[in-house]
Amino acid sequence: MLSSLNGKVAIITGANQGLGLKISRKFINAGASVVMCARNGDLLLKAREDLAHELAAGHAIEAVPADVSDPGSVEKLVETTLQRFDRIDILVNNAGIYGPMGPIEAIDWARWVKTIEINLFGSILMCRAVLPVMKKQQRGKIVQLSGGGATNPMPNISAYAVSKAAVVRFAETLAEEVREFNID
Repeated sequence: MLSSLNGKVAIITGANQGLGLKISRKFINAGASVVMCARNGDLLLKAREDLAHELAAGHAIEAVPADVSDPGSVEKLVETTLQRFDRIDILVNNAGIYGPMGPIEAIDWARWVKTIEINLFGSILMCRAVLPVMKKQQRGKIVQLSGGGATNPMPNISAYAVSKAAVVRFAETLAEEVREFNID
């Protein structure tokens, strides 16, 4: 059965549970080969096992533990994907956390910064890593998930709100930078 993503290779971050797992399932059902990543390797492998039985013939699903806020981890994820599939057609930047909750002066500063590192820098690092591949292919799709923090103030969840608002502006800016390479 041919489908809309038949023959495409997608990396999906934050894919071990919740929305990332649902996105992975939808991509597999649409015919894509999928590389799932998340920080929790045990949950990630379980998620891969749960989805493996849904694969169509000729398609594959891989699970690669990765921390999107770590440049070395991101590079290894992309290298592993290229070794396995020799291409990257789609990146879904889904990984994210809420971070610390409470008044800005009372929350743990290290956790606040880590939220920015995962939600914002993680998305940027993933884009930086896949863009050379997509530019060489002269095509690609980057799907950037954001959230309510990008549209409204979120008192007591400032790291989340700030990071998600910044992600939206980054995605808008990146879209203009890569338009000539047929990357959406």
